[in-house]
Amino acid sequence: MAIAISWGTVKSLLIFFGPVLLPRLITAYRSLRVSIASRPPPRPLPAAAGRALNILFGGIVFFLLLSLPFNPHAPEPNIFTLTRSRLNTPTDVIFNRLSRFRPDNLLTSADTLLQSKLTSLGARRVYLTFGPDALVSCQFCSYDDLTTYLLYYLPFHVLLPHLAHLMLLGIATSAPLAGRDSARWRMKFTLAGLALAAIDIYIMASYDAINGAPLSVRAGQNPPTSLYNNITLLRPLAIVVCDILCAAVIWLSATHRFFFKPPSSEDQIDTAVQMAIQSLTGATTKLHASSVTRNAVVRDKALKSRDDLYWQTMAASESPTGAGGEILNNIWEEEEVARAMSRAMAGQGGIDLAQLGVNANDFVRGVTEGL
Repeated sequence: MAIAISWGTVKSLLIFFGPVLLPRLITAYRSLRVSIASRPPPRPLPAAAGRALNILFGGIVFFLLLSLPFNPHAPEPNIFTLTRSRLNTPTDVIFNRLSRFRPDNLLTSADTLLQSKLTSLGARRVYLTFGPDALVSCQFCSYDDLTTYLLYYLPFHVLLPHLAHLMLLGIATSAPLAGRDSARWRMKFTLAGLALAAIDIYIMASYDAINGAPLSVRAGQNPPTSLYNNITLLRPLAIVVCDILCAAVIWLSATHRFFFKPPSSEDQIDTAVQMAIQSLTGATTKLHASSVTRNAVVRDKALKSRDDLYWQTMAASESPTGAGGEILNNIWEEEEVARAMSRAMAGQGGIDLAQLGVNANDFVRGVTEGL
């Protein structure tokens, strides 16, 4: 009966929302197909996106080391699990068992201070939720109000690592450092980091290490687990997973394998301006080189005399009359030269005019490259 009602409810919802959702789904499917069809082929990873991935990789390695149980900043083992004690086990019995794990079977000063505090069920709730430091060091906290312990716990244990994570994401998505391929994800990555921090705060504010424990733990059959120990190692591990996903998104989008976004009009204008600037820079460099070469020729007497002689010879060969009006021999009007030019133009002079044109085009292209 329940199945029939559920199916009828589903059909009613489909009938009601179908005319609205179906066109949107069809439009989204078509736009996805167009996006995939117009996506350019994959390209190598740009240098700017590579810097973003290197920054994220450094953060991944750092937080991964913090998630290992044997790192220097890892919390001390839970004394209930270590000594196989239950919630209702007397304090003296717990610490007598704990002394067996200490050098020379003697409790340390920190153990003695913790023993003086761990005398009630409320204290054990604080120990399992916020750790031994909050139980021992907090001066304004009260067992009757766990919010006071939460305020003591949050700044250094929750907010500080998440602020460091957000700063890491901000650097990895900075446009001047990581390029536009990474900067386009800045808002989404920031929201992901904030959501991760909000989930962490919600867990610490809502979880009760005793009331939320399994029934066997509350009945005194099994040792209780410590939320403080677990969350201290899981927090950097969650950040590592988030950074891995962010790095994968940057890599896919930067290499045009997925999440391709066509360049906007502003990007196209910027690209055109950059190309124009590069062309003008190349032309300026070539003009400057030509000017330097010309100055070098003019300043040297031998080169200057050879240059003058060359242009005088060329002027005399091109003009049939000299400076005094006398008739000079024009090399282009000589009979042998005219016949040789005629044979060459007819393709009978052993000269490949097509190859000569290609060579001339290559020469002009090389001289005017960038103009």
